Amino acid sequence: MKNSYKHLKETVEPGVFTQWQEVDVEIYAFTDLGMKVAINNEYTGLVYGNQVYGDYHEGQKLKAYIKFVREDGKIDVSLQPKQIRHVASITDKIMEHLKAAGGKSGFNDKSSAEAIKKEFQVSKKVFKQAIGRLYKQHKIKITDNGIELVK
Repeated sequence: MKNSYKHLKETVEPGVFTQWQEVDVEIYAFTDLGMKVAINNEYTGLVYGNQVYGDYHEGQKLKAYIKFVREDGKIDVSLQPKQIRHVASITDKIMEHLKAAGGKSGFNDKSSAEAIKKEFQVSKKVFKQAIGRLYKQHKIKITDNGIELVK
């Protein structure tokens, strides 16, 4: 841990944070488990590697969310808001993607998780929930070739 992060508390008392509370974080290290972040410049937290969708660097400041405070007081952090809010924000991103692509996209529920992660910075599960929501709202149709805006 770099000197500027030595003051960070490794654990937090119950009740300091609520689940899904928005916090400011700064990335200060990458480990085998994921990214270590300074939370509100007071606590240390971890974003697990399998939940990192994008390229990040040390010193980068971001908005993040308290995912869970474990029994040992250590803090799990998410870079995405609670899934319901997250799905809503991704539906907007998918609509923008479709408009930019002229109303049709090759992405659908059969697209690879890697391609979805690269294009939309989300898991395939969240992507599928988002296109399902758009489909139910009659905003898109899902075809064998991808998704299309409903005219």
